[in-house]
Amino acid sequence: MIKWLLMTSLAGSISTLLLMLFKARLAAKYGGRLYYGACLSALLLFILPLQLPVPALYSHSISFEKNIVDDSAKESAAQTVKLMSGQPENPLNGVNEENGSPILSVDQWLLIIWACGFIVTLCRYLLGYFLYKQKILRESKWIDSVEKLDVVVCDYVTSPMLIGFLKPKIVMPNVKIDGIDYEMAVRHEWIHYRQKDAWFKLLAVWINSVHWFNPFSYMALANLSEACEYAVDEKITEHMTAVEKKRYSEMILQFAANASPALNNHLVDHKKLLIRRFRLIMKKNSGRGKAFSGILLAVMMGAASVFTSSVVFAEATKPLTEYSGGITTYYNTAQTLEQNVQSTLGIPSSTEKTRVEVKWKALYIDKEGRKIGYFNRTEPYYKVELKWQDKGSAVASMTSKTMSIGGQTVTVAFGDKAVAYKDDRVIEKMVENQITFEMNYQTTDSRFMYDHKAFVNELIKRGAYVIEEVVAPQQFTYEFRQTKAGGQVGAKPLTAYDKVDVLTPIFKGDVLLPKQPDDSDGSKGQQIGNSFVVKPGETVAIDLKETTDKTPTISLAILDETTSEMTYWNPAAANGYRYIFTPGQNGLNHTYKIVASGEQQDTVKIEIFTYQTKSETAK
Repeated sequence: MIKWLLMTSLAGSISTLLLMLFKARLAAKYGGRLYYGACLSALLLFILPLQLPVPALYSHSISFEKNIVDDSAKESAAQTVKLMSGQPENPLNGVNEENGSPILSVDQWLLIIWACGFIVTLCRYLLGYFLYKQKILRESKWIDSVEKLDVVVCDYVTSPMLIGFLKPKIVMPNVKIDGIDYEMAVRHEWIHYRQKDAWFKLLAVWINSVHWFNPFSYMALANLSEACEYAVDEKITEHMTAVEKKRYSEMILQFAANASPALNNHLVDHKKLLIRRFRLIMKKNSGRGKAFSGILLAVMMGAASVFTSSVVFAEATKPLTEYSGGITTYYNTAQTLEQNVQSTLGIPSSTEKTRVEVKWKALYIDKEGRKIGYFNRTEPYYKVELKWQDKGSAVASMTSKTMSIGGQTVTVAFGDKAVAYKDDRVIEKMVENQITFEMNYQTTDSRFMYDHKAFVNELIKRGAYVIEEVVAPQQFTYEFRQTKAGGQVGAKPLTAYDKVDVLTPIFKGDVLLPKQPDDSDGSKGQQIGNSFVVKPGETVAIDLKETTDKTPTISLAILDETTSEMTYWNPAAANGYRYIFTPGQNGLNHTYKIVASGEQQDTVKIEIFTYQTKSETAK
């Protein structure tokens, strides 16, 4: 929300500034109506989150890199064990056997301040307008009708105006006026009505209220009001002679007075703006020949403002590292290079009775083809299953293609469950990322030094990069296991497809977690939300929505207060996962509580609730 406000505010401000700097020239060259359209387009940039895919002009250095290596020891070790055992990454790994208070983050405080400013600004406009309208209507009387619009006269106003949205009226001042001047004034306000100017001004007031902190939004509102008058003047004088235009200008000057509330459409502006209107009115009509160039100019100005805001808010791509999405192939330093190559490619060995299967069974990647991990906490785009295989057997049994990556020709094979993704951009990016990263990867642990580049070169030369399965987010499934009490716990990455109807909200927001004690058994930590009862047919969901680099994982436990037993404990619950718990028959109607702690004292975003149990089956 904060980024949207800043990005749209900058785009709208740039466009408004350009229009105001060249106001006189643009209106004179392209006409009042085209300038009005350009102002409306600039107004839309204050609300439309348009951003071009502009790369950042600088790159971020990862200042916490050393801490990443230290804090990620458990991730690396766990991945090594999984690769050696051939087991998939299991977010449920853990031991089965004071009430958290939400705190407000800086973003939340900023949103509260913004919301207060928005409400005050909008109410000021609307209250001023409706009080003004009530006073006018209370003191006015009907004198005429024009095209279904009532014309009333009022002592309170000093210039003709259009007031109202659903049932607008033309309000005339109670002064003596020539019949011709009366007709021109009424026609002026009637054109405002036909152009729906009152509604455009209401939109401008709302946008100004959204961007109350930005002085350019007030300028945009004032500029739109002025451009609106240009458009009406141009429309009403397009077939007038020079003498008639002079008479029209004199009529406007006759009613020159103080401005009324922003939501009204009135015939005259502040006196210092009248001279621009008179010059445009008296200017010879240039026809419609320049309409295309005017529209093109408006588009170019809008594009320039969007491009500028895109550059300012472009996010620099983080370097691909082992801890920011890089994928590496397991290498056993206790074996020779040839033994590792044969083992990785699945080539039988006459000397080894058992051979480790190198495989990624539950690898989640983002839309850039990077591995989702503790330090790359973006939303998963696919779940994939990967391995290397002897090139001859892979090509003979699967659909394959070649990719040129870093001067190497890589053979990529697709299993039956992945062949539909043969030309998928994200999958191709994943392969490119991994090969590029592995060609430059080298372990930093002096105890396990080896030539990883030589290893990967041999894999590319003799093997095929095999993608066995690709799963889209809507097909992500829970990984389940049973609890000792007969219940069931499950976990899966959170996606846009995981919306459920909340039965009982338990907690939602930020919570400051204490550091997990070294001797923690899961029961020590901060209680999140109040204790709750799980009724028959209910499932508890814990959405870990946001962690930080300081605390990428948390200790998460569910305690049964009725029996004083630990129902579930995950000492390394990961960001972006939903953890669910459905009690068995013996655990129904028991009182439970959620307890959590962090790797360090830190704030995390979490939501806990119950929902109607679905017919999920354990995997």
